[in-house]
Amino acid sequence: MEEKMIRVAGVRFRENWKVYDFDTEGVDVAVGVRVVVDTERGPGLATVVRIKNQVAVEAPPVPEPVVKMEQGLQIEEEIDGEGEPAPAPQDKAEQGPKPLRKVLRTATEDDLAREERNIGREAEAFKIAQDLITERDLPMKLIRVEYSFDASRATFFFFSETRVDFRELVKDLAYKLKSRIEMRQIGVRDVARMIGGFGPCGRELCCSSFLKNFEPVSIRMAKKQEMVLNPAKISGVCGRLLCCLSYEYPMYDEIKKDIAGMKEAVVKEKERKEEERRISEERRETEERRQAEEKRRQEERKQQEQRREKQKEEQKSRQEKKKEPQQEKKGQQQQRQRQQQQQPPEQKGQQPQPPEQEGEKPAKKKKRRFWRRKKKGQQGEGSAPPKTE
Repeated sequence: MEEKMIRVAGVRFRENWKVYDFDTEGVDVAVGVRVVVDTERGPGLATVVRIKNQVAVEAPPVPEPVVKMEQGLQIEEEIDGEGEPAPAPQDKAEQGPKPLRKVLRTATEDDLAREERNIGREAEAFKIAQDLITERDLPMKLIRVEYSFDASRATFFFFSETRVDFRELVKDLAYKLKSRIEMRQIGVRDVARMIGGFGPCGRELCCSSFLKNFEPVSIRMAKKQEMVLNPAKISGVCGRLLCCLSYEYPMYDEIKKDIAGMKEAVVKEKERKEEERRISEERRETEERRQAEEKRRQEERKQQEQRREKQKEEQKSRQEKKKEPQQEKKGQQQQRQRQQQQQPPEQKGQQPQPPEQEGEKPAKKKKRRFWRRKKKGQQGEGSAPPKTE
């Protein structure tokens, strides 16, 4: 395969549409020039928006298929240059870049006039189609009508949430417009791109200004960027998630690991501080309980000592109360002994009776028979002497 440098022009068919690359070989173009290009649906009028140089790779010629006849059936088999079957088709990445289509010529006055006539036809076709849709009460919303450059085909773009049976509508349009009709159902994002407008940021919609393709956007992107998960704030005019959520997502996804590590370190530090605070609180509570227990024990010991002292005082008072009558008895005995010593000898034989103590019953008087007999004997001696045997 041979490589050569070619000049590539990026063209745009309509305002705010996607830019397509075309080969400008043999045509002198510049930015802003209107050109006629070769497309899959025939010639088209576009505007050059950029020019760049690119390396082109010429693909080898494709061998013609060999036709075999087998049992009345015609079979086509592709072979390579050596007569062997060609390999199976590979992925697009392995097949290499697709060859670019050509820029046919620079647009002339006739081409621009034809474009103006096509724009007028588009407005007329839009009105006719809208009336037919309203008449048939079809659940669809017509967005735009486009005519091909040669006015041989009219494409109608519409939006509908369900499938629509538009066969009768196509027949009526083909009869009235006298051209080939093509109906295309598009999504809400394509509707916003075609109509245009301004987003919640105040700028022109990305899809209608510079965005080439619609990248998939998920709610996970908003979560990763820690945005407010309010549908009114993260949705565009189309009702879907904002396309700009995917702009900074790779950066957030790349640095989220570091942020997660930092957050984990902060969480661990916070947990460590909470653990230390909890331990200190437990220690303080334990110390307070210990001090309260010690104080309670001291009060109990003090109360016990007071009870012991009180018991000792009561016991001492009881002992003193017991000693007082004994001392009184001892004093009375000593007094009787002194009285006996002071009495004359004839009265010593008589024992004085102890005085009656208060609260004690008087003792019964014993019969003193001996003294009575003695007294009787003394009285007999005075009267008559005893008889002797």
